[in-house]
Amino acid sequence: MKKIIPKGRQRLLFLILNFCLLLITLKATPPLAGVEEDPRDHREEKLKAFRINRDKFFKEDPRSPLKETDRKRFRGLSYYPIEIKYAMVGTIERYPTEPKPLYVNLPTNKGREKKYVKYGRFKFKLEGKEYVLQIYRPLGGGDLFLPFKDKTSGKETYPEGRYLYIEPMPGGKVLIDFNRAYNPFCEYNEKYTCPFAPTENWLDIEIRAGEKRFR
Repeated sequence: MKKIIPKGRQRLLFLILNFCLLLITLKATPPLAGVEEDPRDHREEKLKAFRINRDKFFKEDPRSPLKETDRKRFRGLSYYPIEIKYAMVGTIERYPTEPKPLYVNLPTNKGREKKYVKYGRFKFKLEGKEYVLQIYRPLGGGDLFLPFKDKTSGKETYPEGRYLYIEPMPGGKVLIDFNRAYNPFCEYNEKYTCPFAPTENWLDIEIRAGEKRFR
């Protein structure tokens, strides 16, 4: 005998089915043209994954800067809590290269200076105040280099400052996230040569984000 479903229940099932189809359609629909995703969306999850991978690198990778004795007892790097306010989106204002590039000599832990091209500057605002960081490029090309020092240096973070990643974004923009601030390798092993931030990249503010001191 064919089972008859009451009309009220039929209507309810019909509404549920349409709602499910709507959810599937919305999920499959691409973003509207011209609408850019905010790079800070889901940033906390990405930073947590970054820290897990970095700890794994320090513990297991043969390129880890840790000495063997430190590697054996390594339980993870020490970080500040993640704060999305420290993720800055902007553009790099390039310096002219003609008639010749600008150069700068950065101090190192070995007592000798290392020469870089002065590539450009990055302006950002934090708590209503504007700051500027200079960005450098190795002679002969290579990845851009952004060292900085702040009011936590020598207290909670490495005395000579930390480094920052420059993450390229669509439209010529970049993301610079202090939550990814990391220590030079010479913090973990004195055999490495590490350039330090010059005075023009000393920030008169505490940047309580990123890696803390190793010891």
